[in-house]
Amino acid sequence: MVSRGVRPTDLPGARENEYVDGIFAGDRHRLMLSDPWSPFNDPEVILRHAEEAGIDKTIIFPIENPTYQKANEEIARIVERYPGKFIGLAKHDPGAEAGKIERLLTREVRELGLKGLKLHKPPTREMLDVVADLKIPVLFHPPKVADFHMIASAYPQITFIMAHLGSFSSQNWSEHLAAIDVAKRCPNVYLETSSVILWRYLEMAAREIPEKLIFGSDGPDGDSRVEIHKVRLMKLPKDLKRKVLGGTVQRLVPA
Repeated sequence: MVSRGVRPTDLPGARENEYVDGIFAGDRHRLMLSDPWSPFNDPEVILRHAEEAGIDKTIIFPIENPTYQKANEEIARIVERYPGKFIGLAKHDPGAEAGKIERLLTREVRELGLKGLKLHKPPTREMLDVVADLKIPVLFHPPKVADFHMIASAYPQITFIMAHLGSFSSQNWSEHLAAIDVAKRCPNVYLETSSVILWRYLEMAAREIPEKLIFGSDGPDGDSRVEIHKVRLMKLPKDLKRKVLGGTVQRLVPA
């Protein structure tokens, strides 16, 4: 999602196996998540940016494909190709792949080794039931925070990570407030920091629920070096900074 960048499927010849990244970051032990719109993400570019930012591992996942079986398989191949560098998440369309998600996601987690699910659309009960059975986390960029609250309340056994503090590029500041409120009230909801423009809401989350905050970059088009500096500017105590920059998400998304 880079400055409202072009989605892969908007481009001529977009392929099903295009992918984007999230990042485990920082100072050789920290973790970051991200979620850009980028049609040509190259693992080597991601790794170079990660090295410059002090990032150890990167979460990668497909984005904007008609269906996701082949794309998820490519993610698994990239994880295998770069041992210790990437952690893969699956993605599925709850409408276009209805009736197939249990079979596909079970294979992707149990056989291909993917560690969670990335969503942009609100999930169906079919999707959430299999996620709960597999005991994997969900990284979700909800259309609106109210959708997130209902889903997280209905499935307290699932860990949800809400991207962009609830509003990409701070398009609606009130959604940031709603996201912080949901994370306070729901033990299973965490907030990710990337592409938040209105700094005061990141500071608010860091003050009020630092244990629920997870560093994100929106990279590689969102610059991980810049995003990690935003977290450092919060001047959190060392133990909380470790959690924001890696400890929490390493617990939620084990390698």
